[in-house]
Amino acid sequence: MCGQCGLILEHVGPIGHLLRVTEGAMLHRGPDSTGFALYGETPDDDRIIVRARVADGIDPDEALSGMVGDMKLVDARLEGAPQVTAGARAGGTFLRLTVAFEGDPAGLLDAVERTEGVNVHSMGRRLEIVKDVGTADEVSARHGVDEFIGTHGMAHSRLATESSVDVELSHPFWARPFLDVAITHNGQLTNYYKMRRLMTERNLTFLTDNDSELIAVYVAEQLSLGSSLHDALERSITALDGVFTYLLSTDSAVGCAADRLAIKPLLVSQIDGTIALATEEQALRRVFDAELVTRYVKEGTVVVWDVPAARPVEAGAR
Repeated sequence: MCGQCGLILEHVGPIGHLLRVTEGAMLHRGPDSTGFALYGETPDDDRIIVRARVADGIDPDEALSGMVGDMKLVDARLEGAPQVTAGARAGGTFLRLTVAFEGDPAGLLDAVERTEGVNVHSMGRRLEIVKDVGTADEVSARHGVDEFIGTHGMAHSRLATESSVDVELSHPFWARPFLDVAITHNGQLTNYYKMRRLMTERNLTFLTDNDSELIAVYVAEQLSLGSSLHDALERSITALDGVFTYLLSTDSAVGCAADRLAIKPLLVSQIDGTIALATEEQALRRVFDAELVTRYVKEGTVVVWDVPAARPVEAGAR
């Protein structure tokens, strides 16, 4: 039932506002929570943007102090003042940190989450994941999503069908500890526990037991081993069992993959160099004023677009 969308802009622009408007058109698909994976203008090879949540009932100032102390142990340094935002409905406190760090991202992740009650939602040179309980308009207003300027991103409205309404279970998911990789997903895996056991044996870690997070980590691992994004997504169609249509983004590309039945819809439209993807056509019409030509992502299909050129580099049913 959930609704997802993705945008690739031809030029740097108001990606946060456009995603909020697009996802807002699909409120009926997932009123429980909304999330955004946003990619900023320019990466900085010496700095990592950390988006984290401090659980309700834990003092955010004390948590931040503990995080800063633990980060020093891995030669990471907080730069500038942190951005602190209160969540919805006793949802804890959200932090945005800019960290000077040149080491292994897994080490930084461990240091940040060593403080009790702190969960990292994303780490990246460009990626920032913002997610909270509420509609697209509510989450955007609370966290300033409309002001975000960048090149590409994704959004997701979640309907909690088999788990509680929980920020940690909301989409998008970050592929921890791989920088700048995020996913939104509509569907359900049937071989989740087998895959998770095998991946855990390879020392991969997860924040939640959500199957969407597992897909993200699976693809990110393939990328880390030298696969192209297209090949990694294509391999997932064989490796994953169940129903899935998902969007996966990196700092330089956005891809989508659909299972061999493609029960969960995803439409694509392009005008000039801007590409929009969404679960429903009416959401695409929030982005484009001109007449649209849309197409469905077909069963067993992988498509990948480069950013910011926004041209398909590989596509086709397999």
